[in-house]
Amino acid sequence: MIIKHIIELETVINENSDEPSVLAIKEMEEQQRQQFFTEAATSFIAGILKDANEGHSWAEIRVVDKETV
Repeated sequence: MIIKHIIELETVINENSDEPSVLAIKEMEEQQRQQFFTEAATSFIAGILKDANEGHSWAEIRVVDKETV
């Protein structure tokens, strides 16, 4: 049995920050920025789910598909 969950994540950048990473993000084109954060969020969530699944044999939560919204 597979139960699907759909979630939406949102990253909010502090526009007033002068940190080098924020400046680099602000310089990216919109499509590049969206792709970067989609991949980063997918990796982040996959890591959390891996830890959450350890020790549980009755079910596994996994990242199946990623979609840009």
